[in-house]
This record gives sequence, structure tokens and C-alpha cells, in this order.
Amino acid sequence: MKKVILTITICCLCLPCIAQSQKPVITVLGMVHLHNPGADEVNMDMGDILSNKKQAELKQLIDLVARFKPTKIAIEKPREDTLWSQIHYNNYRNGILEKEVSENDKWRIPGEVVQLSYPLAKRMNLDKLYPIDATAEFDIEPVIIYAKQNNQYAQLEEFKKFIENIEKDIKSMSKGTVLDIIRFVNSTEFDKNYNQNFYLKHLVSFGTDNSYIGTDVVAGWYTRNLRIFTNLNRIITPEDRVLVIYGAGHKDILVDLIKDRTDWEYYDINQVLNYNE
Repeated sequence: MKKVILTITICCLCLPCIAQSQKPVITVLGMVHLHNPGADEVNMDMGDILSNKKQAELKQLIDLVARFKPTKIAIEKPREDTLWSQIHYNNYRNGILEKEVSENDKWRIPGEVVQLSYPLAKRMNLDKLYPIDATAEFDIEPVIIYAKQNNQYAQLEEFKKFIENIEKDIKSMSKGTVLDIIRFVNSTEFDKNYNQNFYLKHLVSFGTDNSYIGTDVVAGWYTRNLRIFTNLNRIITPEDRVLVIYGAGHKDILVDLIKDRTDWEYYDINQVLNYNE
């Protein structure tokens, strides 16, 4: 009788270990807008992404990212989107996307969803993509106006020089290959010198006394990324390998949030971006 009880006790102790052994694996690929719609504070000109040269460079990137072997791909589209996450993707798989897309939407063809996410998902034999985007207030103009009205000219000048340096670096980097650019915007250097300094050094410096006007803008940025993270949480199951393809400005915060989930495993995308045969 004692042996039976002991056996049952051991089995019960082992069950939680078995149940918790599998974790979803998530990675984030920071991207620049391939068709440069001017949606960001600083934008990179990628040139003609549909040219033979750029298409060959894109294939090189896709070959590397495919090594992650994602079972799901999350994209920067509104959560309720089915047009670009499923309908147009199905048309792409069937070779009829450009025939079926409306004239008003053809400008989106050179974008990263069609040029990167679609061919990667097709290669992985995935039947759809997962839109996880969310919105929140992020308007810098009132911050600039406040700074001028409250004599924060030193902060403004420093912020202006910071943006100019980013633009200079971005212009220089845009002369490289697609892979060069994507490696750059996924680097630790980019996260610390551009992302973190932008909102944790410069934006929070605006405001005086009981005004937190710069901080409130940063809070809006974090709110949007937390909502994106929540939408990501809603699509994940323990057996997943999820590739999140998002604007590089989001990557630093999203990675921190993913790392803080003890029941998830974070995979550094640089392991594949810098892979050498």
C-alpha cells in the first residue's frame, strides 16, 4: 500500500513539470518601411524595392529569416484586418495579387507586408498572417510648441541635433544593401542610440514643474506597444514559433515585454540575420 501511495505522489509531483515544459518561442524583426510612406519621424529611402537588384537583396534577407522556421507571422496591420492578412495573401499565393488588388491599394505592393511577409509565409506554407497593430496618441508637435513657449530652447536644440544626426546616419545607411539596413536597425546600437534616446532621454526632458508633456507622449508610445503586445498575447499558443515583423521603432519595447514573460522564450533575430554558412 505504501508503494502505491509513493508512486502516485511522485507522478503528481512530475505532472506540473511536464505541463510547463513547452514554451512558445517569439522573435521580433525590426523593419524600415520598404516603400517609405513618410509615416515615421525619420524615414529611410529604400529606392526602388521592385528592381531586380533590390529583389535579390530581399531574397537574401528572406533566406536568413526563414531559418527561424516560424509557425506564425505577426504583422503591422490593424487587428481586425483580413484584407492584407488573408484575402490578398491568398491571392499572392495563387499568383493573382496584382490583378485583384484595387487601384487605390496598389501603392502598398512595394511595402514590407507584400515584399517580405508574404513570400516568407508562403515558403513556410502558412495559410494566413496575424495582424496585431494597435493605435494610441503620439503627437510631438504640442511638445515642440510647449518648449518654445516655456523657454526650453536648450532641450529643443539638443533634440534637433539628435534628429539631424539620425537623418544623416539613415541617409548613409540607405546606400547599403537591404540586409545591411535590416541588420543595422536590429542592432543593439540602434536600440540604445536611437530608440531609447529618442523617448527616454529627449522627449521626457520636455515639461516643467507639474507639466509632463513630453513624458505623456512617451506614455502614449508605451501604451501603443503594450496594446500590440496584448494582441500578440492573444494569438500565441505554447507550441508556436512566432515571428513579429514590425517597425524598428517598436522593437526595443516589444523585446523587453517578451523577455519579461517567464512562460515565453525570446529568440534574438540577430542569430539568423548574422548567420554565415
